[in-house]
Amino acid sequence: MKKQLYLATVVSASIFLAACEGDDGLNGTNGANGTDGLNSLVATRDIPKGDAVCLGGGLALDSGLDTNRNDILDAGEVTATELLECAATPTLRALHASPDAPAVNIWVNGAPALTGVDYAQGSGFVPVIEENNVQVEAIVPGGNLVVIDADLSLDYSTETTVIAVDDVFGPVRPLVLTNASDTRITDGYFRAQVVHAAQGAPEVDIFVTAFGADLGASAPINGAGTAVFFEDDTGQLEVPAGDYQIRITLDDDPASVVYDSGEITLPAGADLMIVAVDNTGPGDSAVQLVVLDGTSASMLYDTNTPASAVAVHLSPDAPAVDILADDNSTAAVEAIKLVEDVSFTEFCDINSVPAPGDYTINVALNSDNSAIATSFPLNVLQGDEATAIVTGFATGGLTPALTPIALPGNTRSVITETKLRITHASPSTDLVDLYLVPAGTVIDDTVDATFAGVPFGADTTQLSIAAGDYDAVVTGAGSKTPVISLPGLQFTGGEVLDVIARDPQGAETAPQAVVINYATVPVCPTP
Repeated sequence: MKKQLYLATVVSASIFLAACEGDDGLNGTNGANGTDGLNSLVATRDIPKGDAVCLGGGLALDSGLDTNRNDILDAGEVTATELLECAATPTLRALHASPDAPAVNIWVNGAPALTGVDYAQGSGFVPVIEENNVQVEAIVPGGNLVVIDADLSLDYSTETTVIAVDDVFGPVRPLVLTNASDTRITDGYFRAQVVHAAQGAPEVDIFVTAFGADLGASAPINGAGTAVFFEDDTGQLEVPAGDYQIRITLDDDPASVVYDSGEITLPAGADLMIVAVDNTGPGDSAVQLVVLDGTSASMLYDTNTPASAVAVHLSPDAPAVDILADDNSTAAVEAIKLVEDVSFTEFCDINSVPAPGDYTINVALNSDNSAIATSFPLNVLQGDEATAIVTGFATGGLTPALTPIALPGNTRSVITETKLRITHASPSTDLVDLYLVPAGTVIDDTVDATFAGVPFGADTTQLSIAAGDYDAVVTGAGSKTPVISLPGLQFTGGEVLDVIARDPQGAETAPQAVVINYATVPVCPTP
């Protein structure tokens, strides 16, 4: 009974719910349509020259919203700009390659761009404008002189190198080389351009090979049968990065090597101009190479380039001496004999000091080299020049004791001036005044010393003197009485001279002068 009653209750509830379901209601009213969104547009645009952002002109990609719905990206709708192309500002650099010319100043459009640029020195690139006036001003005694005045029209995205070439009477002139500045270097490669700017060298072939490669079986980079003449260049060449040897030979004569770099590393991405200039320093190589890398210039010497030193014996009581060198990079005492049997007042050129090198120089007073009177360090790089004076007293406990005076050398002849240096190397003489005056000048109270109160061991540094006739006079400090007189010095330009005051010898009663003309210095005697 209870089960039946339960079933009836469930059925009754179901019938009741079905009877209570109502009809569907009416649909609601549709809302208003929304506003259409704005289109995002992009457009390319040519940039004219003179643009504030991209001075040389180029191509831009503009983007923004089309707020006026004309399907055109108007100027006022641009919200972002990307430069796709932009011509680079033209750039300019310079190199001094005139072997007998003085240091120069370089002016661009009336403003100084570089100052005091000496031979074989160069610059990095500097930005310029399209139309330029370039002046090269020689620094000469008595007033500078413009030797190059050139108008250069330069394009955007170019880089231009101006090389001052030939000698003063050539005359000096500009060699202008222009390349594109926006050409990419292939990954893993370097780019190089070799220029023949050595007016003293004939036509040549240029080899860039693996170290030690047989030149007879190698092809020059200028092409077989095509020589590189003075003022020619190879154009820009791409070469895989790595270790190489650069050699320059006479044309069609690979056995006649006039320059050898030795083994060098040329790195990926390097963009080089390699300029051959006349060798005006030590060594037998006809040329040296100046490497311009876009930021600076550096010398790449021939692998056999030594250093040189002129040795001067001015110790009044020392016998003839030998000069020995020990290489500090080894434990051994090599006692390499550089000079043999040089007497008081003599001087000579040690023209082949291996470089680079770190040496101890020993001055020996006797024939078996057992008595070393003095020692001093000598650290040299390739191409270095020096003048080494040995003065002071060697015996008897006199002061100053044997003393070395080391002077930097610069024997390059400059045709527009005389290079002159005066050094006080007389150990028994106190402070002195130095006069360099027009010939015939009377040294009296109306004439001031050119250098006053010069102590033993000091020098004037190398002076640039205009052509003319001069008297050189040395007096005691504050005195007008000559102790040393060198009247009637005739300077015509191109001379390189050292005047060194020394002690008297024999019957002499006053200090004397040793005059070194670097054009005629003898080679030192050796065993």
